[in-house]
Amino acid sequence: MKKSEAFFSHDSFPAVFMPILQQARLFDSSCSDKAQTLYIEGAHKAYLKISKKGSLRREMKMTLFMHEHNLAPAVLEYVSENGKDYLLTEALDGEDGIEEAYIMQPERLAEVFGASLSIIHNLPKSDCPLPSRSAEMIAESESNILRGYVDNSIITENFDKAVKRFFELKHLATDDVVIHGDYCLPNIIMKDFRLLGFVDWGTGGIGDRHYDLFWGIWTLQYNLKSDKYRNIFLDAYGRKELDPERLELCRLLAGFTL
Repeated sequence: MKKSEAFFSHDSFPAVFMPILQQARLFDSSCSDKAQTLYIEGAHKAYLKISKKGSLRREMKMTLFMHEHNLAPAVLEYVSENGKDYLLTEALDGEDGIEEAYIMQPERLAEVFGASLSIIHNLPKSDCPLPSRSAEMIAESESNILRGYVDNSIITENFDKAVKRFFELKHLATDDVVIHGDYCLPNIIMKDFRLLGFVDWGTGGIGDRHYDLFWGIWTLQYNLKSDKYRNIFLDAYGRKELDPERLELCRLLAGFTL
């Protein structure tokens, strides 16, 4: 993860964060325009995510749940005030999946990436705090379709054709497993290819496994500049679980949701 040193007045943060910010260096490691992420390097190593008020509550809940299963960092503090959300989590002692050491071994990376996804999808659903992700995404897609929104980097075909196919397939969506919701290489943390956990759980919950499978295939092609590692990923995950039509539906869901 790229980091650039950043300088802030401590007065710009809620007072509860002062102990961890004292004599610490801050680095901006943001990778989205929806939130600012700061890496805190001091007596404690942590990440502080800042976004609009109420927007990080889901991520806080899912991160707490996944930490109970040793698949996410600990939540140190969550604050919602003055129009903003602040989520402070520990920094896992590893690197994300787009570090050069991993990218230079793409076959091994794809295999670990697929096997790691199966770990998430085999978790018990009973205590997951966010159910019905498929229904939520379908509702969001329908709303976005009405206003003409589409992500053309994902849905490259004719808009009307994609919409028709979406409505043909939407009944297939199933909330069958705990999903990450943004299963991309920057969100897996490893140490020498040993899984330490995952970050950025804000779109997770109980949903359709094919949503994570779509994003896993997408990120391997995007980050490795090739589609030839797709089969390694799917073999490591388990091909018996794959339904091509549900995978296609989840591609459309990804393209019609923000």
